[in-house]
Amino acid sequence: MLRLPVSLSAFLRGRQGREAPPEFLPRISHVRPATPSEWDEAWRHCEYATYFHSREWADIWQVYSEGRLRSRPRFISFRDGATALLPLMMRKTHKNLIRTYVSSPAGTFGGWISRERLSPAHARLLAAYLLHRCGNIHWRVNPYDELLRGVDVGPHEQDCTHALDLSAGFDTLAAEWASNHAAAMRNVRRARDAGVSIRRATSIEEWRRYYQVYEASLRRWGDRAHQRYKSELFLDMARRHSSHVRLWLAVYRGVIVAGALCLYAKRHVAYWHGAALEEYFQFRPVNLLMFEIARDACSGGYSWFDLGPSAGLEGVIRFKRSLGARELSCPYVKIESPYKRYVSQWDDRARYYTSRLSEGSPFIALRRRLFRR
Repeated sequence: MLRLPVSLSAFLRGRQGREAPPEFLPRISHVRPATPSEWDEAWRHCEYATYFHSREWADIWQVYSEGRLRSRPRFISFRDGATALLPLMMRKTHKNLIRTYVSSPAGTFGGWISRERLSPAHARLLAAYLLHRCGNIHWRVNPYDELLRGVDVGPHEQDCTHALDLSAGFDTLAAEWASNHAAAMRNVRRARDAGVSIRRATSIEEWRRYYQVYEASLRRWGDRAHQRYKSELFLDMARRHSSHVRLWLAVYRGVIVAGALCLYAKRHVAYWHGAALEEYFQFRPVNLLMFEIARDACSGGYSWFDLGPSAGLEGVIRFKRSLGARELSCPYVKIESPYKRYVSQWDDRARYYTSRLSEGSPFIALRRRLFRR
């Protein structure tokens, strides 16, 4: 049976500093590995789940990382009968000496999901488990779980995402664009008048052509690109034929000029990846992409169209604001043990000194044996 340390009692207190009598507070009674069916069931029914909480997303990254990331979900039971599921992945580094848990890979929204309605006390216990029982943990807080707004997640890096609220329907959204975001609507009309059309990718070849657009974008971004994904990641997603993964394409005279890879959950659509050809910017294909994706999401009954964090890029933030997207806080929590920091520092020093040696040097081989990531 899991017993939380007394030092975590702060997580059990209400926002006003009051604490319910112990007999009325939920407590964690049991933690065990979650089964695939339990994970799928919790994700399907959870109102605030994103695609990034799904088992499918974890499977994609386990394949892409060639097993360096492995799924380690936890099923958590409370004494009051409530349950929750923690989607977790684990990475071993440095000759398997260091274990790091990732709440969701690629810096995406993590945290727990549940098919039941949890209370603030449940949320505080789950946050305490993540922060104090997982050792080294990387966790981007889910902005769509309202219970987290009253939970102290400890030291973190402040960040935000931008999202369109679709709950009022597409007509209301279009009217909002027309009245308060006239430039966005002008760009939509410009794309249509130029002959840009929007459709979903239906073949592996179209996914490959989109990746070529991404490669062109990488060359344009240069050092500003925070991530560089290999084609294997996209082709694996395409071959799964998942109803939760849709690649939207902007086409001009038969040429794919822009694309948006969107990931779908129960109420949430995430614009996870996008690219566009610079020579077609004048036709504003991305504006039309966002407009049509939002229209499709509204017709599907989704509540949110998330445009993702912007990595502090002001131009990207301005574009999202021009669409009327709301700013939602999604702090990034990164907890590392002193032991991991110590080993990583020695690894970095070894890398620095061996970088000046030739590839065949025995010292390079020694460093790789000692600090293999």
